[in-house]
Amino acid sequence: MKLKSFVFPVLYISLIFTVIVGLYFTSKVLKQSDNNSLKDITYVSKTILDNTIPVISVDDTISNPYTGDNVKIARYFYNLEDDMDRQKESIVYYNDTYMQSSGIDYTSENSFDVISILEGVVIDIKEDELLGKIVEIKHTNELVSSYAGLSEINVSKGENITKDMKIGKSGSNKINESLGNHLHFEVYKNGVNIDPLKVIGKKLGDI
Repeated sequence: MKLKSFVFPVLYISLIFTVIVGLYFTSKVLKQSDNNSLKDITYVSKTILDNTIPVISVDDTISNPYTGDNVKIARYFYNLEDDMDRQKESIVYYNDTYMQSSGIDYTSENSFDVISILEGVVIDIKEDELLGKIVEIKHTNELVSSYAGLSEINVSKGENITKDMKIGKSGSNKINESLGNHLHFEVYKNGVNIDPLKVIGKKLGDI
């Protein structure tokens, strides 16, 4: 039996139509599947650097709390491990009472700049009846430095401080009146008062 001439074109067109319809529905199914899976994806706009907080700066060596060539130590931190002569130099006499020094007293004939030993944040500025004007700075590694007896203060509470930044000028206070112009400097680690000479010149990570 001989097929008519129009049969082959019809079959050919039908086959093409079937393929096109198949591709259309297949594409639609895949697209719907992709949309459903994308519903479970949480998109973020921040990068990893947005939450990056430096723990220790590149230069984390603890410096002296002052600038000046003629600054010297007049009174040391009282340490039970020191010999008798050093302990005698670590006693504060005030109002007929002998007390152990909780820090180091730096003196100079002329007023000198007081600087931060490390980068940190000013957590308190206050005036004590005996110690005078005080600035306290919190650093990383649970370290706090305290600068007392200041004649002027150049920072404010909550301010970010860089290492060696000027925070004030040396002055005087009532409890160490005999020392004249000086800085009373204290250091705390995890809330415990420690000898400043054991941290000055060291890396923060080594304390």
